[in-house]
Amino acid sequence: MRDLVEPQRGKPPAPPSFSGLEPPLRAIAAAREAAALADEPSVELLGQVDKAIAVHRENRAALEQALAPIPVAGAVAYLGLLVKAYPNAGSQDAGVFGQFLRDDVMSLDPSFGAVEMACRRWRQKSKFLPTIAEMMVEVRAAREELAGIAEFVERLPTIRNALAARLSR
Repeated sequence: MRDLVEPQRGKPPAPPSFSGLEPPLRAIAAAREAAALADEPSVELLGQVDKAIAVHRENRAALEQALAPIPVAGAVAYLGLLVKAYPNAGSQDAGVFGQFLRDDVMSLDPSFGAVEMACRRWRQKSKFLPTIAEMMVEVRAAREELAGIAEFVERLPTIRNALAARLSR
C-alpha cells in the first residue's frame, strides 16, 4: 500500500518577507501624519493623499498578506530563524525558551507581518537575542503600526473626497 503522505522533497519554502513593504508603509504613514496635522486642506496634502491611494493600490495584496493572522507554524518559522541568527545565544534550555517565546508571541494574536517585521527589525538593531518581553514589545509595535495603516487606508477615499470638496470651494 502506498504512503498516504508524500515525503517532503527539498527544503520547505521560506516564510514570506515583508521588507519590500516597508517603503510603501512609510509613504502611507507620511500621508496619515500630514492629514492628521493639517490645519487646512491644501493641494500638496491632496497630492500626498492621492499618492497614498496609489501606493496602497499597488501594494494591497502584500498588505493583506501582512495583516493575515499567522498560524503557529509561521510564527515558529520566523522566531526559529531569529534564534538561529544569534550563534552566541547558547543552547541551555533553548527548547524551553523557544516554547515560551512561541506561546507568548502567539498570545498576542499577531499577523504574519507583525511577527516578520518584529524579528527582522530586532536582527537589524541588536547584537543579542531578545528576551521574551522585548520580542513581545516589538511584535505589539509592529502589529499596531500595521493596524494603524490598515485603518487609515480604509478611510483614504473619504479623506480624499473631503479634501477635494473643501479645496473646490
